[in-house]
Amino acid sequence: MSKLWVLIGESSRATLYSMTSRRAPLEEIECYAQPGARQHEQDLTSDVPGQGFDGKGKGKGKGQHALEPKAGKKDKEMLDFAKALTDKLENGRQQGEYNQLVLCASPHFLGLLRKNLTHASNELVIATIDKNLVKLPPEEIRRHRSEVLSQ
Repeated sequence: MSKLWVLIGESSRATLYSMTSRRAPLEEIECYAQPGARQHEQDLTSDVPGQGFDGKGKGKGKGQHALEPKAGKKDKEMLDFAKALTDKLENGRQQGEYNQLVLCASPHFLGLLRKNLTHASNELVIATIDKNLVKLPPEEIRRHRSEVLSQ
């Protein structure tokens, strides 16, 4: 008998569900949260970017511009969350807790999940839904899941 896991996620929260078959109801396994990914970039950084000079202009303030941070902390929080979720999926695969996987997330976060999945876990993905369904009630999630799994 197959056991299916369905991960519904976004950049700051996710829920992992289990199903005993493609038509079975969703059973919640666990909810996850990454509050740092929901905060504004400026709330995550302790100071503002430094000032740079482009050598043009004369006088006070001329030729100055703020330097952009190289990588945003919010992006790092999102990547860390994607890695934590894919670690959970990898552990579940290794323990034999599922043998089929459905991933559902916004397109950008879905890309992060797919990028961080191991090859072995990626082989078990039978469907993806590139929509953010995290806030939807289980009945709506079931409808989207059914559309994808019936194909």
